Amino acid sequence: MTAERTMSTLNPFYSTGTYTSGPYTVHIGFTSRSAGNLGLHVNAGEPHTATLKNRADVQSLCGSAPFLYLNQVHGADIVCADHILSTQISPNDERGAYTLKRADQLREQAPQADAAYSTTGQPLAIMVADCIPLVFVGEKPTPHDVPIIAVAHAGRPGLLAGVIQRTVATMREQGATQIHAWLGPSICGSCYEVPEDMREHATQQIPETYAQTSQGTPALDLPAGAIALLNKLKIEVSTDLAACTYESTSLFSHRGFMNRGEAPGRTAGLVWVTKPS
Repeated sequence: MTAERTMSTLNPFYSTGTYTSGPYTVHIGFTSRSAGNLGLHVNAGEPHTATLKNRADVQSLCGSAPFLYLNQVHGADIVCADHILSTQISPNDERGAYTLKRADQLREQAPQADAAYSTTGQPLAIMVADCIPLVFVGEKPTPHDVPIIAVAHAGRPGLLAGVIQRTVATMREQGATQIHAWLGPSICGSCYEVPEDMREHATQQIPETYAQTSQGTPALDLPAGAIALLNKLKIEVSTDLAACTYESTSLFSHRGFMNRGEAPGRTAGLVWVTKPS
């Protein structure tokens, strides 16, 4: 297992890692602001055709098939990506063009879910701007089987709704015998200020989320909560690729947009599989 983090604002990836499973290499990447906005639901002050081009550029850099992006709704539903064709999710249309019509198609057709998995190596993406992007890799009993990969979007509602538990349970149902998880960049407990009643509600369910900001006001530590849940599920978890989105100038942050007037946008947690030829 290898990991790398860079603070360079010129690098389209904020942090990357790889995991070897039999003859396969699983690649994990969390994009930076330099990759551009990747969320078609976000008005980033430019046409959605630019977002399609950003997605295509990331795909080209990874050397992968098109990534499956979701219509995320802060829930706990998970979808299987194995039967989705590349032509259905490619950022360019059948003529190779990036058009507003194509952007509308992808928005309308994207599965409504906050997690996805694949047993065939279909590249997966999960978008965030302060919530936790999680990437999972599950070993199969036979070393030459393609590993099971998954992604999940764990904001406060999704974390409390059980998106992590459902993702892990689904991977195990599909035959994963050993699961590894990576937390990507998200807002930290020192920066995620919330009303006291919201903190109380969350910590009643996940006590490890209790936090206070650097100013001493009520806060939630979502990464701590996610790690606690993963530990209880006996999942090996890495924070090597994580960082605070609000503190880093290299990452999109929803609160940075709301509180400091920063440009809006969504970064992505990505996972894809390659096999030596």
